[in-house]
Amino acid sequence: MAETSVVKTGIAGAVYRNAGTYGTPTWTIIGLVRDVSPSMKWNRSDASARQTKAVLQAKTQVAISGQIVVRADDADAGYQALFDAAMTVSASALDMMILDGLVSVEGAKGVRAHMNLDFVQNQAIGDVIYTTFDYDPAWHSAGYPSFVEMGAASAPTFTAF
Repeated sequence: MAETSVVKTGIAGAVYRNAGTYGTPTWTIIGLVRDVSPSMKWNRSDASARQTKAVLQAKTQVAISGQIVVRADDADAGYQALFDAAMTVSASALDMMILDGLVSVEGAKGVRAHMNLDFVQNQAIGDVIYTTFDYDPAWHSAGYPSFVEMGAASAPTFTAF
């Protein structure tokens, strides 16, 4: 795919949960998302050699984490899936895909992983209640975290880290 220069806006990003199986996912958008702050920070190890006086670093593992801010609505299936995953041990690993565009947008990029979720709510008297879900990858027998790039016809390419 030839890349085209465009301005990407935050409102165009999307958070999905898998309502199917890992091998045959059914990506369902979580519509009440307000803000998303993904982070991918690489751990590094010293790879120095006497060929240079510079300290050389090699990437070893990536720490995937972030926050998803969602308007609280007990009747919304997407919100409830996040909330349930944060509250119960048996549902602690929700298969999610976080993209900088919709699944229908060729070239949208992001991450897919089973996510551990924690949450905090601000219940100030004058505010609408939003729940901030902190996420990081969970161990899951179905698969490991992957980089995602959407191709033509909404076909994702998953590349394991």
